[in-house]
Amino acid sequence: MLSARRILFEIERLDWTGHVELPFTDMSWLASQLYVKLSETNAEVCDACDKVAPLVLTMALGNICAECVEDMNDNIDQMRETLGEGE
Repeated sequence: MLSARRILFEIERLDWTGHVELPFTDMSWLASQLYVKLSETNAEVCDACDKVAPLVLTMALGNICAECVEDMNDNIDQMRETLGEGE
């Protein structure tokens, strides 16, 4: 069965001799991207958290999942409260 974890495992097993070795974070990103593109899913990879998500907004900052957007809103609300309390 195809999964991002399986793709990552196969990428790690490759012989990188004579090629640029990829750091683990880059290999994880590549595995996630390949999984989304090779599987029949409507999901995309979030550029903020690197997770595969079914709901992703395309923004100037990249593809952002709904969970990250909600986290951003929570952070903005907290900043507004903090600034409002200081006045």
